[in-house]
Amino acid sequence: MSAELIVRRFGSLTCRVVQSANLDTTQSLLVILNHGFGASGEDLVDFAPWLMDASAAVSDRVRFVFPEAPIDLAPAGMPGGRAWWPINMAKLAEMNQTRDFSELTHLDPPGMQQATSLLATAVQEMRQEWQLAESQCVLGGFSQGAMVSTNLTLESALQPALLVLFSGTLLHRERWRQLAQDHPGCPVLQFHGDQDQILPIQPARELSELLSTAGFSVEFQQFRGPHTIPMQALGRFQERFEQILADR
Repeated sequence: MSAELIVRRFGSLTCRVVQSANLDTTQSLLVILNHGFGASGEDLVDFAPWLMDASAAVSDRVRFVFPEAPIDLAPAGMPGGRAWWPINMAKLAEMNQTRDFSELTHLDPPGMQQATSLLATAVQEMRQEWQLAESQCVLGGFSQGAMVSTNLTLESALQPALLVLFSGTLLHRERWRQLAQDHPGCPVLQFHGDQDQILPIQPARELSELLSTAGFSVEFQQFRGPHTIPMQALGRFQERFEQILADR
């Protein structure tokens, strides 16, 4: 497999594009994966060659894009780190101590809507450039990247081929519930570790239930482990890719 890495700007976001030199652009699928709080824009990029090496179908027909979050965390003492919006880590740690996540699941974080708007513009430009329908796109991410992906899907009533949520959580419960009820629905693949000490699993289960109740087709995969993306999740992600491609 020969993969090309290209750095591009879509909207105001720097994005890393990974694709095979032999990509079949007439049958391609666009996969957009957003990194989590504190990570660099390169954080998830290595997933692309791994998935491409594991599957000829993915290598031949999938273009990967990894947007870089807009906020530079270097002034906050995290050189190279990026964020979609600021997070009060001390408050999050307090919620983990008390096990009271009601405030988290009702939170509308300052900056989330702006980040969602920036990502929406970038995704629209990608689709226009490569002439792709929503159904030819997979959208998702890890942790905060999963949250911004969920918010974009609900706010814009997007219908991607798959919404993939690695260790995300439920935010802004009442608004997301209403938006989900008004949404036509789409397939969702959700993973969460049962030992996650950053974003514990219970609010993630509540997000799964909220989406399922609204008519989304949700596959929730619990794994034994912390706030991470295990190999079993990538393996299942690859299988879902292949199912989507086989149906086209």
